[in-house]
Amino acid sequence: MELWELTVVLLSAIVPSLIYLVWIRNSEIYNRERWGRVLSVFFFGATISILASVLLESLAIDVIRAPGSIFSEGFWNFAPYDPTLEIVILAVVIAPFVEEWAKGWGVLALRNWIIEPEDGLIYGAAAGLGFAAVENIFYNSSSLISGIDVFVASATLRALTSTLLHATASGVLGFGIARKHLLGARGIKVSWIPFFLAAVLLHAIFNGFAVAEEVFDDVLIPIIGLIAAFVLVIGMFGWLRRSIQVMDREN
Repeated sequence: MELWELTVVLLSAIVPSLIYLVWIRNSEIYNRERWGRVLSVFFFGATISILASVLLESLAIDVIRAPGSIFSEGFWNFAPYDPTLEIVILAVVIAPFVEEWAKGWGVLALRNWIIEPEDGLIYGAAAGLGFAAVENIFYNSSSLISGIDVFVASATLRALTSTLLHATASGVLGFGIARKHLLGARGIKVSWIPFFLAAVLLHAIFNGFAVAEEVFDDVLIPIIGLIAAFVLVIGMFGWLRRSIQVMDREN
């Protein structure tokens, strides 16, 4: 890859995440989070969370393909090692659980910085945006090999869909972690697990739309899936910003 290509790939992957990060952080008017803290969580998502996800997802794939597993022997009447089943399981089950768990580590590790409920939304989104930035580097690099037109389409779609998905899903989990931290300090027992499951569900639905064309043999399915995924993440990202603003005014 030439230097100009590397530069384009890096900018197309990182700049959208940073723009969204500024937008989310500045949604709060009072007691805004310090940039040093926000960027720390962003870099946690871009490093530790990414590495953990790659490792855990690789292990999960090895289990799926291991001789004697229910997947390798045939599952739900699919032939052994059916590629469609493997894609669906990886995208709709394994990736959402692993990636949301790994992104949540960034907020858990730095939870002592949380002083307001909306802080969890901001830090969670920051971890997700850091994760998305690095993930987009890999996807954008692969698409560039197929041609500049494929690259532009792929980079644009990922900036408008999967990047927002990672921010929103992690923001939901971050809010759950913030509630547990703040209420727990007052002796109130709550759990962040329901918020983790909500983040996983959101991620799984989005990925389900994305891989629907692998399951259904219809030329309209990719278009329908793309529109549905776009509407989902735009709506949820709007909810995330409004929630930050409402909580900020209340506190």
